[in-house]
Amino acid sequence: MPIRFVIVAALVACTVPSNAQAQQIGRVVGQISDAISGDPVPDVMVAVIGSSISVGTDSEGRYSIDSVVPGLIRLRAQLLGFLPITTDYYSVLPDTVVEVDFRLAPIAYEMESVEVTAENPDRRWQRQQGAQLLTSEQLPERGNILNALQGVIPGVRVTGRYEDTRLVVRGAQADVLYVLDGQALRPPLTFYIDAQDVDCVEVRKGFSAVMEFKPPGNNDTYAGVVLIFTEGYIGSRPPGCSR
Repeated sequence: MPIRFVIVAALVACTVPSNAQAQQIGRVVGQISDAISGDPVPDVMVAVIGSSISVGTDSEGRYSIDSVVPGLIRLRAQLLGFLPITTDYYSVLPDTVVEVDFRLAPIAYEMESVEVTAENPDRRWQRQQGAQLLTSEQLPERGNILNALQGVIPGVRVTGRYEDTRLVVRGAQADVLYVLDGQALRPPLTFYIDAQDVDCVEVRKGFSAVMEFKPPGNNDTYAGVVLIFTEGYIGSRPPGCSR
Protein backbone atom coordinates (compact mmCIF):
# COMPACT_ATOMS: atom_id res chain seq x y z
CA MET A 1 0.00 0.00 0.00
CA PRO A 2 2.74 2.56 0.81
CA ILE A 3 4.58 1.60 -2.40
CA ARG A 4 1.43 2.16 -4.50
CA PHE A 5 0.97 5.56 -2.89
CA VAL A 6 4.51 6.56 -3.77
CA ILE A 7 4.04 5.51 -7.40
CA VAL A 8 0.78 7.46 -7.74
CA ALA A 9 2.37 10.52 -6.17
CA ALA A 10 5.28 10.28 -8.56
CA LEU A 11 2.92 10.07 -11.54
CA VAL A 12 1.03 13.14 -10.34
CA ALA A 13 4.28 14.99 -9.84
CA CYS A 14 5.31 14.15 -13.39
CA THR A 15 2.05 15.13 -15.05
CA VAL A 16 1.19 18.34 -13.18
CA PRO A 17 4.21 20.41 -14.33
CA SER A 18 3.64 19.55 -18.00
CA ASN A 19 -0.04 20.58 -17.82
CA ALA A 20 0.82 23.75 -15.92
CA GLN A 21 3.56 24.57 -18.39
CA ALA A 22 1.19 24.10 -21.32
CA GLN A 23 -1.27 26.58 -19.78
CA GLN A 24 1.28 29.24 -18.73
CA ILE A 25 1.34 31.07 -22.06
CA GLY A 26 -0.76 33.73 -23.70
CA ARG A 27 -1.22 35.13 -27.19
CA VAL A 28 -1.29 38.64 -28.64
CA VAL A 29 -2.98 39.41 -31.95
CA GLY A 30 -3.98 42.54 -33.80
CA GLN A 31 -4.06 44.54 -36.99
CA ILE A 32 -2.01 47.56 -38.08
CA SER A 33 -3.49 50.24 -40.31
CA ASP A 34 -2.44 53.56 -41.77
CA ALA A 35 -3.54 56.41 -39.46
CA ILE A 36 -4.33 58.64 -42.44
CA SER A 37 -5.91 56.34 -45.02
CA GLY A 38 -7.06 53.51 -42.76
CA ASP A 39 -5.56 50.91 -45.12
CA PRO A 40 -3.83 47.84 -43.63
CA VAL A 41 -0.04 48.06 -43.48
CA PRO A 42 1.94 44.87 -44.30
CA ASP A 43 5.54 44.04 -43.30
CA VAL A 44 5.40 45.97 -40.02
CA MET A 45 7.72 44.53 -37.38
CA VAL A 46 5.92 44.04 -34.05
CA ALA A 47 8.14 43.19 -31.09
CA VAL A 48 7.62 42.45 -27.41
CA ILE A 49 9.85 44.94 -25.58
CA GLY A 50 12.43 43.28 -23.37
CA SER A 51 12.36 40.00 -25.26
CA SER A 52 13.60 38.53 -28.53
CA ILE A 53 10.05 37.90 -29.77
CA SER A 54 9.06 39.74 -32.96
CA VAL A 55 6.78 39.04 -35.91
CA GLY A 56 5.79 40.78 -39.14
CA THR A 57 2.32 41.71 -40.36
CA ASP A 58 0.78 39.91 -43.35
CA SER A 59 -0.78 41.43 -46.46
CA GLU A 60 -3.85 42.42 -44.43
CA GLY A 61 -1.81 44.09 -41.71
CA ARG A 62 -2.50 41.33 -39.19
CA TYR A 63 -0.02 39.77 -36.78
CA SER A 64 -0.03 37.03 -34.15
CA ILE A 65 2.49 36.57 -31.36
CA ASP A 66 2.22 33.12 -29.79
CA SER A 67 3.75 31.75 -26.59
CA VAL A 68 3.80 35.05 -24.69
CA VAL A 69 4.83 34.70 -21.05
CA PRO A 70 1.96 35.98 -18.84
CA GLY A 71 2.44 39.33 -17.20
CA LEU A 72 2.65 42.99 -18.20
CA ILE A 73 4.07 43.55 -21.68
CA ARG A 74 4.63 46.45 -24.05
CA LEU A 75 4.75 46.22 -27.82
CA ARG A 76 6.64 48.26 -30.39
CA ALA A 77 5.65 48.50 -34.04
CA GLN A 78 7.93 50.00 -36.65
CA LEU A 79 8.29 50.22 -40.41
CA LEU A 80 10.43 52.51 -42.54
CA GLY A 81 8.40 55.54 -43.56
CA PHE A 82 6.17 55.45 -40.47
CA LEU A 83 6.57 56.84 -36.98
CA PRO A 84 7.38 53.98 -34.55
CA ILE A 85 4.79 53.27 -31.87
CA THR A 86 5.35 51.94 -28.38
CA THR A 87 2.23 50.84 -26.53
CA ASP A 88 1.32 51.27 -22.92
CA TYR A 89 1.34 48.16 -20.73
CA TYR A 90 -1.06 45.32 -21.49
CA SER A 91 -1.77 42.43 -19.12
CA VAL A 92 -1.44 38.94 -20.64
CA LEU A 93 -3.05 36.11 -18.67
CA PRO A 94 -2.40 32.38 -19.10
CA ASP A 95 -4.37 30.73 -21.90
CA THR A 96 -5.87 34.03 -23.10
CA VAL A 97 -5.73 36.13 -26.26
CA VAL A 98 -5.10 39.89 -26.04
CA GLU A 99 -5.95 42.05 -29.05
CA VAL A 100 -3.78 45.12 -29.65
CA ASP A 101 -4.37 47.17 -32.80
CA PHE A 102 -2.08 49.92 -34.08
CA ARG A 103 -2.54 52.94 -36.32
CA LEU A 104 0.81 53.99 -37.77
CA ALA A 105 1.28 57.60 -38.84
CA PRO A 106 3.27 58.11 -42.04
CA ILE A 107 6.28 60.37 -41.68
CA ALA A 108 5.77 63.37 -43.95
CA TYR A 109 9.02 64.34 -45.65
CA GLU A 110 9.23 67.63 -47.50
CA MET A 111 11.17 67.13 -50.75
CA GLU A 112 12.64 69.82 -52.94
CA SER A 113 10.29 70.53 -55.85
CA VAL A 114 11.33 70.71 -59.50
CA GLU A 115 8.40 73.00 -60.30
CA VAL A 116 9.31 76.63 -60.85
CA THR A 117 6.09 77.69 -59.17
CA ALA A 118 6.67 75.55 -56.10
CA GLU A 119 6.38 77.20 -52.72
CA ASN A 120 9.42 77.60 -50.50
CA PRO A 121 9.56 74.47 -48.28
CA ASP A 122 11.12 76.52 -45.44
CA ARG A 123 8.08 77.82 -43.67
CA ARG A 124 8.48 80.98 -41.63
CA TRP A 125 7.14 80.15 -38.21
CA GLN A 126 5.71 82.96 -36.17
CA ARG A 127 5.45 82.39 -32.44
CA GLN A 128 1.86 82.87 -31.37
CA GLN A 129 1.17 84.74 -28.17
CA GLY A 130 0.51 82.26 -25.37
CA ALA A 131 1.96 79.29 -27.28
CA GLN A 132 4.32 77.03 -25.34
CA LEU A 133 7.20 75.05 -26.79
CA LEU A 134 8.73 72.03 -25.07
CA THR A 135 12.06 70.81 -26.43
CA SER A 136 13.57 67.35 -26.06
CA GLU A 137 15.54 68.58 -23.02
CA GLN A 138 12.26 69.44 -21.28
CA LEU A 139 10.48 66.22 -22.19
CA PRO A 140 10.77 62.92 -20.29
CA GLU A 141 13.06 60.27 -21.75
CA ARG A 142 10.21 57.80 -22.26
CA GLY A 143 6.42 57.72 -22.12
CA ASN A 144 3.38 58.89 -24.04
CA ILE A 145 4.04 62.38 -25.38
CA LEU A 146 0.51 63.49 -24.46
CA ASN A 147 0.98 62.50 -20.83
CA ALA A 148 4.19 64.55 -20.82
CA LEU A 149 2.14 67.72 -21.30
CA GLN A 150 0.03 67.30 -18.18
CA GLY A 151 1.18 69.47 -15.32
CA VAL A 152 3.66 71.26 -17.60
CA ILE A 153 1.37 73.22 -19.93
CA PRO A 154 -1.07 75.36 -17.88
CA GLY A 155 -4.71 74.70 -18.67
CA VAL A 156 -4.01 71.32 -20.30
CA ARG A 157 -4.96 67.98 -18.81
CA VAL A 158 -5.04 64.40 -20.11
CA THR A 159 -8.01 62.04 -19.95
CA GLY A 160 -8.46 58.41 -20.96
CA ARG A 161 -5.74 55.94 -21.83
CA TYR A 162 -4.51 53.66 -24.60
CA GLU A 163 -6.43 54.36 -27.84
CA ASP A 164 -8.74 56.91 -26.19
CA THR A 165 -6.18 59.36 -24.79
CA ARG A 166 -7.17 62.99 -25.37
CA LEU A 167 -6.20 66.46 -24.23
CA VAL A 168 -8.61 68.88 -22.61
CA VAL A 169 -7.72 72.55 -23.00
CA ARG A 170 -9.16 75.03 -20.51
CA GLY A 171 -11.99 72.61 -19.72
CA ALA A 172 -13.46 72.95 -23.23
CA GLN A 173 -15.65 70.18 -24.61
CA ALA A 174 -14.07 70.49 -28.07
CA ASP A 175 -11.18 68.21 -29.02
CA VAL A 176 -7.63 69.26 -29.83
CA LEU A 177 -6.25 69.03 -33.37
CA TYR A 178 -2.93 67.19 -33.69
CA VAL A 179 -0.31 68.05 -36.30
CA LEU A 180 2.39 65.39 -36.57
CA ASP A 181 5.40 66.40 -38.68
CA GLY A 182 3.26 68.78 -40.69
CA GLN A 183 0.38 66.31 -41.16
CA ALA A 184 -2.94 67.20 -39.49
CA LEU A 185 -4.63 64.26 -37.73
CA ARG A 186 -8.22 64.19 -36.56
CA PRO A 187 -8.62 63.43 -32.85
CA PRO A 188 -8.44 61.29 -30.89
CA LEU A 189 -4.78 60.39 -31.30
CA THR A 190 -5.30 56.62 -31.51
CA PHE A 191 -1.65 55.64 -31.41
CA TYR A 192 1.19 55.98 -28.93
CA ILE A 193 4.01 58.46 -29.61
CA ASP A 194 7.02 57.83 -27.39
CA ALA A 195 8.66 60.96 -25.99
CA GLN A 196 12.09 59.60 -26.92
CA ASP A 197 11.18 59.97 -30.62
CA VAL A 198 10.10 63.62 -30.27
CA ASP A 199 12.32 66.69 -30.75
CA CYS A 200 9.76 69.25 -29.64
CA VAL A 201 6.08 69.93 -29.01
CA GLU A 202 4.27 73.24 -29.33
CA VAL A 203 0.82 73.77 -27.83
CA ARG A 204 -1.40 76.58 -29.09
CA LYS A 205 -4.68 77.25 -27.31
CA GLY A 206 -7.91 78.68 -28.62
CA PHE A 207 -10.14 78.19 -31.64
CA SER A 208 -8.32 80.79 -33.75
CA ALA A 209 -4.95 79.06 -33.26
CA VAL A 210 -6.17 76.06 -35.22
CA MET A 211 -7.29 77.81 -38.39
CA GLU A 212 -3.99 77.71 -40.30
CA PHE A 213 -3.58 73.97 -39.64
CA LYS A 214 -7.06 72.67 -40.42
CA PRO A 215 -7.29 70.63 -43.64
CA PRO A 216 -9.59 72.05 -46.36
CA GLY A 217 -13.19 71.01 -45.86
CA ASN A 218 -12.72 70.29 -42.15
CA ASN A 219 -15.46 72.25 -40.41
CA ASP A 220 -14.91 70.76 -36.95
CA THR A 221 -14.29 73.06 -34.00
CA TYR A 222 -11.16 72.57 -31.90
CA ALA A 223 -10.02 74.03 -28.60
CA GLY A 224 -6.38 74.19 -29.64
CA VAL A 225 -3.65 72.53 -31.65
CA VAL A 226 -0.69 70.38 -30.63
CA LEU A 227 2.28 70.47 -33.03
CA ILE A 228 4.55 67.41 -32.67
CA PHE A 229 7.92 67.23 -34.42
CA THR A 230 9.88 63.96 -34.41
CA GLU A 231 13.56 63.22 -34.91
CA GLY A 232 12.96 61.90 -38.42
CA TYR A 233 11.24 65.01 -39.73
CA ILE A 234 13.36 67.14 -42.08
CA GLY A 235 10.87 69.96 -42.71
CA SER A 236 10.75 73.38 -41.09
CA ARG A 237 10.13 73.71 -37.37
CA PRO A 238 9.25 76.46 -34.91
CA PRO A 239 12.16 78.57 -33.59
CA GLY A 240 13.90 76.82 -30.73
CA CYS A 241 13.03 73.31 -31.88
CA SER A 242 16.30 71.40 -32.38
CA ARG A 243 16.98 69.08 -35.29
